[in-house]
Amino acid sequence: MKYILFCLLVLFSFGSKAQKIDHHLQNKLTELLKEYTSGEVGVYVYDLNKNKIAAYHEDTIFPTASIVKIPILIGIMHQINDGHLQYHQSLTYTDSLYYSEGEDILASFKFGEKN
Repeated sequence: MKYILFCLLVLFSFGSKAQKIDHHLQNKLTELLKEYTSGEVGVYVYDLNKNKIAAYHEDTIFPTASIVKIPILIGIMHQINDGHLQYHQSLTYTDSLYYSEGEDILASFKFGEKN
């Protein structure tokens, strides 16, 4: 996990300007995301095989909550890849996950509820 996060930090630290752009993927990405109006989105894709990038609002600053989701998603995908989790696995909520009242999505679940 540390290796993956380190690689992401290294990739982002070099910036997208020094990389070759995959224009086909760039056009698809832009077309797909330009009509997204439910919020702000930024995407940065680095193709390891072609050594090319495609990006959409890659230099936009987003709230910290959005940035925190990236390493969590990487960790989950790593667990799926290692066979510890399944992509369509059903999860059961237990009250041990509840920590305080508020707008937390877990606050809306009931003990024993499945997704």
